[in-house]
Amino acid sequence: MKPSQAVMLLLGALLFLVAFLTRRAGPQQLSAGMLTRTRTHVAACAAPRTAQIPAVRRFSGLHTPSKSRSSSVQSQMSDYWIREKSENLAGQRGSEEFSHMEAEFWNDIIQRDSRGLPLDVGNSVTKAAESLISIFNEPAEGPRLLSMSFELDPMPWWTFSDVYMRMQILKEYGQRTGEVNAVFVDPSCGFEQENIDLGPNWIVARVGDTSVDLSRAKRLFVFGAAITHPNRLEFCREQASRTQTSDVVCINCSFGYIGEPDPRQVRALARQYFKGGMDTIDLTLFPVTKLDEEVRGSSADLSGNEVLAYPMPQWLVEAGYKGTGNMAITGCSGTGKSSFMNALRGIDTHDAGAAKVGNVETTMVATPYSFTDEACQLMADEGILCKGQEHFRLWDLPGAGTPKFPLNSYLRVMGIKYFDLVVVIAAGRFTETDLTLMQEMDRNGVPFFAVRTKIDIEIENAEWDMGLSEEETKQVVRDDLRANTGLPDNRIFLVSAREPEKHDLPRLKREMNEILQRGLENKVNRALNRKLSVRRYFNTLVNNDEFVHADA
Repeated sequence: MKPSQAVMLLLGALLFLVAFLTRRAGPQQLSAGMLTRTRTHVAACAAPRTAQIPAVRRFSGLHTPSKSRSSSVQSQMSDYWIREKSENLAGQRGSEEFSHMEAEFWNDIIQRDSRGLPLDVGNSVTKAAESLISIFNEPAEGPRLLSMSFELDPMPWWTFSDVYMRMQILKEYGQRTGEVNAVFVDPSCGFEQENIDLGPNWIVARVGDTSVDLSRAKRLFVFGAAITHPNRLEFCREQASRTQTSDVVCINCSFGYIGEPDPRQVRALARQYFKGGMDTIDLTLFPVTKLDEEVRGSSADLSGNEVLAYPMPQWLVEAGYKGTGNMAITGCSGTGKSSFMNALRGIDTHDAGAAKVGNVETTMVATPYSFTDEACQLMADEGILCKGQEHFRLWDLPGAGTPKFPLNSYLRVMGIKYFDLVVVIAAGRFTETDLTLMQEMDRNGVPFFAVRTKIDIEIENAEWDMGLSEEETKQVVRDDLRANTGLPDNRIFLVSAREPEKHDLPRLKREMNEILQRGLENKVNRALNRKLSVRRYFNTLVNNDEFVHADA
């Protein structure tokens, strides 16, 4: 071997040894450096407690586009990828872990009217009945055909089907007017299973029954029928002609697509038969998700130059957003997000249902978890009231500022604005990405906490290297985080997943529990106080199943 080759071989071995020792000593050196406030450059989402390997090396197989295109391409990839994966995951968990919408829980917090109906249902029933009365008080030049279409957005505390609510409208209408009316019900709509008593003012029969005496009925209501052929419309007209007004009111009926011959003829005949008018009233109980989107659904971008839409992610909707309090946990890889999640839930990393733990980014989709009974028992032992825990969702989010989840689209893709609380985690000083995310959440009114994990290691290192006590170390760390984040002490938490009963984790659980309960109660109150929107369309029939406004 030539001397030059031997020298090169020796240098290579020395470099390998130095890299190995640096990897082993990295955490201790960084911890001590943080306590002495040494200014060290940290990459946007580097993991302070793992080897300082650039994050891009984990994605070395991906081609990095030019800067002019990278943000838009990455945003599209992130949005599609996270929605697809998280929707599937939430769907699987929805049928298993998140199906605990007990009637007993809702009975404790839902306001009801004198009829025993939830306030949102009772108000909607009353307004719908009043709208019917108002329409039929208008003068008409002949028989009328009125179609009623509903967009109701059922809530978790609705212990009945939407058929029950529609029938309650008829019951209210009959009680208010004192009229005798007839309703023909299609057997497939589930009316008989609901066991609904409409009262003495209603003659109830099946669609197709011609033996019923309709002479006492003022008008005919038809429920759930498919009036897609001229013969079916003719049947309704013939039966209505046996009533006092010959009016027909269609509830939850379909009339077919106007582009097809039979449905087109149905509309032409309806215009010919019903000289008093052919109208549709659309009754909409605005979804809670849409209410929240109206309030939180738009904001300026990071530069403040453009207003962006922030639609609620579908995976958050499907995981039961409207009936849950939701907390998100986010942070860079290696900061202990998953371990922190397990500690919050009172389970060990090896227990069934535990969040996956690793030294690299193991959270690649927004992953929902429930609040376990074990966690509630621990909180009860600490004197914390834990109520409705099955209606809390703890979301383990992928970290921001990575190629797959760039910061400029993170708030939008992850639906950050729709969480009741966000916890930003770091294992050292918060990075520029973390601070920018906090700034954006503060600007958009999203409650958030800053959590410093692995404080037990910090205490151990400080005692070994500098002779500091536990309280002295925690004070130094807290002062540094206060200066780093600009947050007050009541929003900074020092925790250890290995010592869940110590440090600030009990206080964090208490604050978290109160915020999630308050968030759930506020959401329920918004839902209960929704107003039924009533819109009237003239000379129009509506397909209730697809809600298509078809021009007659």
